[in-house]
Amino acid sequence: MADVLIMEPELRLGMKMCDVLTHAGHRCTVAQTIADGMECAGGNARMITVLNARLPWKDSFAFLRLLEEKEWPVLFITGDEANAGHLRAMYQAACGVLSSPFDGRTLANAVAELAKLPDHLLTMGSLQLDTRSRQVTKDGKKLNLTAQEYALLHALMQSPDAALTREQLLRTAWGYQTVGETRTVDVHIQRLRRKIGSACIETVYKLGYRLKPA
Repeated sequence: MADVLIMEPELRLGMKMCDVLTHAGHRCTVAQTIADGMECAGGNARMITVLNARLPWKDSFAFLRLLEEKEWPVLFITGDEANAGHLRAMYQAACGVLSSPFDGRTLANAVAELAKLPDHLLTMGSLQLDTRSRQVTKDGKKLNLTAQEYALLHALMQSPDAALTREQLLRTAWGYQTVGETRTVDVHIQRLRRKIGSACIETVYKLGYRLKPA
């Protein structure tokens, strides 16, 4: 059982999801606006947030940064499956993406998967990243990464099934607001490969990079 915050501007849809998840044993709160969600997130312990990706991004950005700081898992709801990689790349904590339309069982299963995850551990094959201690291990052995390498790996582990462009990695990993020279990404990818294994990071031709199971 988990506490769930449902961010859905249409009250009817929010209550429908609430009914499904309550029946599955979760405790739910429905918020229709970012302001309501911010208030709820500011005064509660860990919650899984089900977020309609159609909410205004200008307002959602600060809300997502707050959830990242609290390390709350987020389940993005989107009507465009092509957005899945982008949504995963922009959120630096545990998250999932659910494409609509979907049935109640699919929603309940997606929330259940996020509920199983420790809120501070990311795992991909034999790699494990701890966002609290900022430690990375492979096969149980600690890896010594620089701050830039850690941030780059963190970004890749947030989107294990997606190919991320160099521009996405510059923004997501290191917070670049404007993107010019992307060569620095290639340099740090090569250094990271030497530490975690070259087979762990796939080069996607004319696009960028994808993390693979070690």
